[in-house]
Amino acid sequence: MVAYMICAGIWLAILFLWIIPVIRKRMFYEIYMACGLGIYFSLIVLGDMLWKSGNILLLRYIGYIFFIPGAIFVVFAFIGLKHKGKPTSGWEPTTKLVACGIFRVVRHPLYLGSALFTVGVILVIQSIPSTLLGCIAIFFFWMASKGEDKFNVQKFGDAYREYMERIPLWNFLSGLYRLRRR
Repeated sequence: MVAYMICAGIWLAILFLWIIPVIRKRMFYEIYMACGLGIYFSLIVLGDMLWKSGNILLLRYIGYIFFIPGAIFVVFAFIGLKHKGKPTSGWEPTTKLVACGIFRVVRHPLYLGSALFTVGVILVIQSIPSTLLGCIAIFFFWMASKGEDKFNVQKFGDAYREYMERIPLWNFLSGLYRLRRR
């Protein structure tokens, strides 16, 4: 019962503090991100409390390893947006296109990091419900990336189109290879 109450609190906070304000601003890609994070946090709360977890230790260790690159992408995305994006308040919305640091490897490191965290949680919990919900969360993060591309093309124009041609959406291996070749 406590787990359900915590999840209800998570979703109410996301609804009133995130989704409703972005609907008013017509930033629909943010709704995908909010829902993806809501599912992610619900997985963490519900995973070990309600679902029988698998006991494959190798998968669990691999899941923990996924948290490392996920954290790197998320932390460096926040740092880049805050210091290079010239935000009007907080760390977002930026007023300048950020194409340095982690943004030289992938266009949406924040969403990629969130997806990697979700893969890690799926592998740690090892249950059918967590796998299904985790895949939905990853889909939401992907859709948020695609939606933010459209938003950024409107916001930054040709500079962002050129950035999209140079930097992959999520394929960080390709991004690292391209960065190394430059």
